[in-house]
Amino acid sequence: MIQSPVFWLVLLGSVLVFWQLPQRFRFGFLALVSYAYLVSLEPVTVTILIGWVLIFFYIAPHAAGKHGRSGLVLPGLIGLSLSYLIYEKYLPGLLSTLSDGVQDHKILVPLGISYFTFKLIHYAVEVSRGNITDRSLSKFSAYIFLFPIFTAGPIERFDHFLANLQTRWQRDTMVEGVMKIAYGMIKIFVLAKFVLADLYGIANPTHGDNLASMSSLHVWGFVILAYLYAYLDFSAYTDIAIGASRLFGIKIMENFRFPIIARNISDFWNRWHMTLARWCQSYVYMPVIAYTRNPYAAVYSTFLVMGLWHGATAPWVMWGLYHATGVAVFTTLSRYKRRIGPDHMIYRFSSPIGIPLTFLFVSGSYAFSTSDSGWLSIRILLKLVGLNVDF
Repeated sequence: MIQSPVFWLVLLGSVLVFWQLPQRFRFGFLALVSYAYLVSLEPVTVTILIGWVLIFFYIAPHAAGKHGRSGLVLPGLIGLSLSYLIYEKYLPGLLSTLSDGVQDHKILVPLGISYFTFKLIHYAVEVSRGNITDRSLSKFSAYIFLFPIFTAGPIERFDHFLANLQTRWQRDTMVEGVMKIAYGMIKIFVLAKFVLADLYGIANPTHGDNLASMSSLHVWGFVILAYLYAYLDFSAYTDIAIGASRLFGIKIMENFRFPIIARNISDFWNRWHMTLARWCQSYVYMPVIAYTRNPYAAVYSTFLVMGLWHGATAPWVMWGLYHATGVAVFTTLSRYKRRIGPDHMIYRFSSPIGIPLTFLFVSGSYAFSTSDSGWLSIRILLKLVGLNVDF
């Protein structure tokens, strides 16, 4: 959206009007502006979303309390929202693949469907637990429709949203928002698209089809650049989204914290797409571990959901299993390190090499984002360790 002049005109105009309005009208205005802008991009999906907003706003409170939690209200809301997500995002691609054996054409996914589905589920769960009691439809609508973050995230939590709303215009907040937008613009238009985009044809999605036949060094160069490009591109969009929201006095959750310097894979997931990781920790990992008492089952379930969140394809499922295995191995090694004590030589060697090893491990996961074929992803991954396998 940021490439469109309309986005910036809507942002500027709505910010100016927002702060001139009485406080009680501001979030109703922001919700209406967000809806109007988004419906101009995708009328059907955004109009349907109004129905979801009303359903969750009026029905979710009935899930609160002992009777509500033990009943069907919460499972029903979650089941309905997930069914809609599956129907719109995953079923068309699955049917396409089954019909002709390969998904060779682009499926049009409704605008922002993964983000607003996860936000609605978060709202229903937290309302059922009694953690959200605000009954302002205007604020809830602004939270769901907020146009700067609608497609790029972060996956904002409603309790955090409510706790970080400014009631008065402040110059420092405006400066902070403008600077955040500027950082994002530099990341995407200077570092990502100008410096990295042409290296190894990283902007060409068909480039990955040739990787399996190239040298291991070339493949390593590609996946490393793919990781850096993805970080700059994705974090740039979220920086701009956070900065634009800041202009309305809304402090949105951060989504990235320099993941390229992560010391281990666990630390990486405390730095990369943090709002998705925290959402999955709250609503996948914790329920699974409470039910199974098995941390490894919880880890694999969590990353399977994270992979499917990106796409219901074999490479994204493999991506989830790849990261889950990395976290599981790290967890096992950490337990071993705690048993042997902090003075063991393994501690002295693990710290200096932790950052480069984590960087390379995460880069390796981009073997799964270079093709829609699971077998080709495996070939590319094996090529990284010097194995040339032709299935």
